[in-house]
Amino acid sequence: MLRLRKGAALARPTSVLTALTPEVRAHLGGSRGDALDSAEEVGRLVAAIERGVAQLSADQRAHVEVDFNLDGEHEHPTLTERQESLAQKLGCAAKTVRRRADQALETLVYVLLAEQQATDEQLVEALAGTTGASLPTFWRLMAGARVDIVCSEIPEDERPEYATPADRNYLRYAKFADLDTLIYLRTRFAQLSPDVVVRDFAPSEYYDTQADVLCVVGGPPWNATFREFLPMLPFYFEPHALGEDDPLVLPALGLTIGPHWTAKQELLQDLAVLTRLTLANGTTVFLFGGCLTLGVLGAARCLLEPDRGSRSADYITDLVGLDDFVLVTEARRVGALIDVPDLSAVEPLLVLARTANDPFTVVVDNTIRYPATSRASS
Repeated sequence: MLRLRKGAALARPTSVLTALTPEVRAHLGGSRGDALDSAEEVGRLVAAIERGVAQLSADQRAHVEVDFNLDGEHEHPTLTERQESLAQKLGCAAKTVRRRADQALETLVYVLLAEQQATDEQLVEALAGTTGASLPTFWRLMAGARVDIVCSEIPEDERPEYATPADRNYLRYAKFADLDTLIYLRTRFAQLSPDVVVRDFAPSEYYDTQADVLCVVGGPPWNATFREFLPMLPFYFEPHALGEDDPLVLPALGLTIGPHWTAKQELLQDLAVLTRLTLANGTTVFLFGGCLTLGVLGAARCLLEPDRGSRSADYITDLVGLDDFVLVTEARRVGALIDVPDLSAVEPLLVLARTANDPFTVVVDNTIRYPATSRASS
């Protein structure tokens, strides 16, 4: 791939024959039923690469298209000229474009490898758009990936005495809130990809920025790390006193949505709010929020359950691709059971998405079905 982006790159499609080794060409299926070095093989190879590029996030896709000379606005005979042209448009240094392009190319290689690990029948379905990403792919759980989980913590004046390191019976996890979600995430990630490296932290302990995947568990009131991302988000949780609900507010939509209670103050439904963000350094961030702890756990279970979660992850991937998104859906507790919908059968309450760093826009809006929703008058 590094050789392929040099010179005219895919503006001269036959370059794939000299840039890619026979092994790579065979891996991409370029010679399947076609004569070697034929126009048919070239067409199949280029199509396979373009399908992989289409699966990247908008920012990564833009960099790879410039590298491969697929963007007419930045069409030049050399890679250096193309990258400098893009840097001028973005108002950044050429070395920044090169760094982002290298990261995007690594992602493309992973996408192409992951795609080729499917069976021939699954691959045909995937290329037709009928089979979505697997759960490990959706959650970026590549072998050896570094996954950090930053879990909300109980305020100091609410913690038991044994949550203090000086206590003789000190228990580190006694200061953690949303423990159910933390344990669930660690368990499912280990099941899905035993080779990932998972660490957990309270917000007061977390200063690392080198993770491949960052999972932030619990809403802003008790999670300082979540609060750091609020300026990037189209929503916030309105803070109230302990013992009261913290409703979800979407200012641009004039919506305020809270938990749903019975007349006897029995909780019927909470909101599961899952957000995915892709940072410029390549880290994928997942924010698990809810008005109550039920919603936080629902945000994790919605797209991680063995069968239903896989279908729901496919639904989201088909809807937004690799773009950033905010997913809002219902979470119910039936006794000790957590009930979240299968998104392939019941659409979510709300989905917003954005391309690169553009503003979030509404993709799905079913909030009218939810009883605890208020709308600002125009």
